[in-house]
Amino acid sequence: MLVADVMTSPALSLPLGAPLEEAIAILGRSRISSLPVVDEHGVVVGIVSEGDVLRDQLPRDPRAHLRASLPTLARDRTVDDLMTADPRCVTSATDSSEVAQTLAAKGWKSMPVVDDGGHLVGVVSRSDILRAMAVPDVELVAAIQQALAEAGLPEVTASVTGGHVTVHPDRSDLGPAAMAVAATVPGIRSVQLAP
Repeated sequence: MLVADVMTSPALSLPLGAPLEEAIAILGRSRISSLPVVDEHGVVVGIVSEGDVLRDQLPRDPRAHLRASLPTLARDRTVDDLMTADPRCVTSATDSSEVAQTLAAKGWKSMPVVDDGGHLVGVVSRSDILRAMAVPDVELVAAIQQALAEAGLPEVTASVTGGHVTVHPDRSDLGPAAMAVAATVPGIRSVQLAP
């Protein structure tokens, strides 16, 4: 399953110099965890996350800290002040399994998806990948059979249990091709050849 199969596109983003208040409003309203920041050409130059905002923008409550005076937060800040510059990006042709491993290892919730010129084309998140994995088996069987028919392999059948596919070719020489086709269907977790 490629990133193109699961990513959210178009993606919300902010331009360099956007007010931080705009980022806070979008993050809070849209239920997303981060926003790519793009330059005037649409090239990803940074990312601002919920964590960036929370680390910097939440004032202390004097009731919890028994303080007589509170520090004032800087106003008129922009996303440039908090964003992570030069974030790691992926392309739509990246394997979703690699993205899932990166997101899990780094503790990130999403990554920008860019074209060959670095222009933002979407965002891929952990929830995007999980939604693709949650496709019911009956729907996966239908999608696999359609993919096999489109690939010229209508005589091959497949069974699916929990997202794991077993292909049943009527000729052994069709097994590798049928497995490759089945593996391209979004939501498939593994593919094996029937014994």
